[in-house]
Amino acid sequence: MKRKFFYSVVLSIVCVVLFAGQRTRPIPPPKLQQEKSPTVAQSSMPILFLSPEEIHFPPQQQNNPNTVPRTVILLGDPKTEGLYVTRTLIPKGKQIIPHRHTDSRTVVVLSGTYYYGVGEEFDVQKLVPLPPGSFLTEPAGIPHFTWAKDSDVLIQTTAIGPSGTQIVPDKAVQKIRD
Repeated sequence: MKRKFFYSVVLSIVCVVLFAGQRTRPIPPPKLQQEKSPTVAQSSMPILFLSPEEIHFPPQQQNNPNTVPRTVILLGDPKTEGLYVTRTLIPKGKQIIPHRHTDSRTVVVLSGTYYYGVGEEFDVQKLVPLPPGSFLTEPAGIPHFTWAKDSDVLIQTTAIGPSGTQIVPDKAVQKIRD
C-alpha cells in the first residue's frame, strides 16, 4: 500500500513537471501569421518634411515691424483638440508681458538667447537666460514673461490643444486706477 502511494506521488510530480514545462514553452504562431507583414496602427498625424526654406512666417505688420512676434503653425491647430507644433520668431528687444496659457507646453530654443521668468509681474531679476538648444516646460496656468533681450529669438512650441492665452493684469496699472 505504501508502495502504491509512493508511485502515485512520484507520478503526480512527474505530470506536474511535464505539464508546467509545456505551459512555459513558447508556442510559435501559425505559419500564416509569421508570413504576414506587421500592421501599423492608423494615425491622424501626417508624415511631414519641411526644410527651413519651406517654413514661412507671416509678414511683419506695417505699423511696428520690429516689435511683433510672428508665429507659424507647423502641425495641427492650436485652436482645436490635438497635438500642435508652432515656431515663433521674437524680434530683438521684444518683452512679452506676463501671461498664462490654458494648455501645458514644451518649448525648445532654436536660436538666440530666450530670457524666461515666472510670475505675475515683469521682473528682470527673475529672468533666466536660455541659450539655443535649451528645453523648458510651461505648465498650464503658470504666469510667465519673456524677453528677446540681445538678439532675435526663435522658439518651437509643442502642446495639446485647444490653446488659449490670458494676459495677467498689470498690478501697477490697477493701483493707479484704484
